[in-house]
Amino acid sequence: MKPIPLYKSIPAGLIVVLLIWKPMLVVLFPGWVYTSDLTQVFLSQGCIGSSTQTVFVFCLLEVLVSSVLLQKLVVPALFGNTRWSSYDHLKRRKLVGFCVKIIVRASCFIQIAVLVSPQQDLERGLFSDFNMKRSIVQQQHNHTTMTCDEAGMELSDAVAMRAWIFARDDLMAVMVWELACIPELPVDAWLHHLFVILGACLGTDPQFMAESQAVQPFIDNLVFFLILGASVAGLVEISVLMYHLNNKRPKRQALWMQISIVVQAITVTVLFVAFPLVVVVKNHQHFGSLAWVYLALILLLVGVEGKMIWVKTSIVKHAKRKAEEMPLTSTINGEINEIVLDEGGK
Repeated sequence: MKPIPLYKSIPAGLIVVLLIWKPMLVVLFPGWVYTSDLTQVFLSQGCIGSSTQTVFVFCLLEVLVSSVLLQKLVVPALFGNTRWSSYDHLKRRKLVGFCVKIIVRASCFIQIAVLVSPQQDLERGLFSDFNMKRSIVQQQHNHTTMTCDEAGMELSDAVAMRAWIFARDDLMAVMVWELACIPELPVDAWLHHLFVILGACLGTDPQFMAESQAVQPFIDNLVFFLILGASVAGLVEISVLMYHLNNKRPKRQALWMQISIVVQAITVTVLFVAFPLVVVVKNHQHFGSLAWVYLALILLLVGVEGKMIWVKTSIVKHAKRKAEEMPLTSTINGEINEIVLDEGGK
């Protein structure tokens, strides 16, 4: 396998970032792709002007194309030709998956934290003034479709709703891609991905169980924290990627995996447990019997995340043990070789 030159890997990396970040960019600049005239789009379609199916298909295609570019041109250059050639096919796919997910999660985090979070309220729910499910019910009863302008939305509200839909679909797309591309993933990873996909899809579908329109803002509020947590998980995967990049330095590997554990534990505690529980408890009169269903799903998610953290603690112990067993002379020689390699081009 020939080394990949920088004039190929760097442009390919930029194309990947722009392609995956395209949903975020078109949201940030209304009028570029999606109209800024709110009389032309409908609340039931999230002020997009197309169905969520079309949005999901585009998100999935962007992930598919990006994964090919990453696998062919970007990730091999990141790890180095010799090391990349030594990896088996499964490990290569997993490393490409880490890179794809990190870029997607970064885009989703920016959209959720900057654009969607102002619409969130623990008392009233998410987009409480612009209930898509209620607009569907009114459409069925009155045989008229409400535009976003008629719903009283401003452009900032429409932008936030578009970002909410794009972020959800992006996360679902990258998880669907990972399950299809790496079916060898462990059972806990499968459960985690299926939980997020089904929760984001069914929990926020405006046409699914339309009779529960009153509780929809609170369900969206619950899903908001789960999607935000899934976006923050990009930091966890950056740490895991750094663990793999430092495969010849077990002390650094242990440090990066410990960072991954800490970030994951905080994310699970705050965004997967604390805030969702607050939403359910404060609004239990709206959830009714559904409250127990969501509590059970939260516990399932926590169990899956806890299993992942437990596995990582074993990896940390192994890395530390490997560092202790590594001969001092080998470490010194390795450092000298690195200095020689660094100085060789001067």
